[in-house]
Amino acid sequence: MAAIATLAGRQHGVVARSQLAEAGLSPQRIKTLVGRGHLHPIHRGVFAVGHPRLSQEARWLAAVLACGPGAVLSHGPAGQLLGILDRRQRFALHVSVTADRSPAGIVTHRPRSLPSADTTHKLGIPVTTGTRTVWDLAATLPSLQTRRAFEQAEKLRLLNRDRLATLLAAHPSHRGAATLRKLLAERALPLEATRSRLEEIALETCRDHALPIPAVNVPLLGYEVDLLWESARFVAEADGGDHLAREQRDDDNERDAVLARAGYFVRRFSWNALADRRAVANELADIIRERSHS
Repeated sequence: MAAIATLAGRQHGVVARSQLAEAGLSPQRIKTLVGRGHLHPIHRGVFAVGHPRLSQEARWLAAVLACGPGAVLSHGPAGQLLGILDRRQRFALHVSVTADRSPAGIVTHRPRSLPSADTTHKLGIPVTTGTRTVWDLAATLPSLQTRRAFEQAEKLRLLNRDRLATLLAAHPSHRGAATLRKLLAERALPLEATRSRLEEIALETCRDHALPIPAVNVPLLGYEVDLLWESARFVAEADGGDHLAREQRDDDNERDAVLARAGYFVRRFSWNALADRRAVANELADIIRERSHS
């Protein structure tokens, strides 16, 4: 059991029958361990070791193991594992396979090709790359959710635009191809520099309304500002709930005064203000135009 425990410790507490056989366990010995409650069947040929309570990672890996060699987690679960999709979303178990297996309870996909360039490992789990995951998600998610996955993958530096363009060229009729072409044609946003969803929304607003893209979280006069249009000497701050505290408001007022004396105009946007993106875009456009002309 020590060898099994060691293996399970590397695999989120799950093992495959083939791995147990490689460790020297006979079919009868495996059956005995199941009967004694040391192994708990999860899928056909896949077991949890010690107890049946599994983490999400264990469930994902168990699904991959159940689908045989070459299988990788894909689609929604791959997006969640890679951090592209919110883990609170509910998805079935999706696995892309090369073997002819369709275990119960698992949605299997058989892509015409799945080269090594499109697969990787995360937390010890075989999974499609961020680029391939976005490609797969585009065929199953609405365009808005595909956009969010695309942008999050780019923010995490998991998206290879050249590889995605290659996939589009090879499969022009892919479901979701139109959405992906549109995304690739748009200006890339510096999302990796953002630190809040509010900042992301501000950048998306600029892109969607053809406004100049600002520098993000950059130093200015001893401070770090959220968004900076240097040519217009204009600073925008995306203020979350922590800016409501009195002490933080005092610090913000002092900083704004320092920037104002240096010739910078500061505008603070809250969640409520950014809810109407068109109104925000119009205001930003007016400020940038006025400040640039002056």
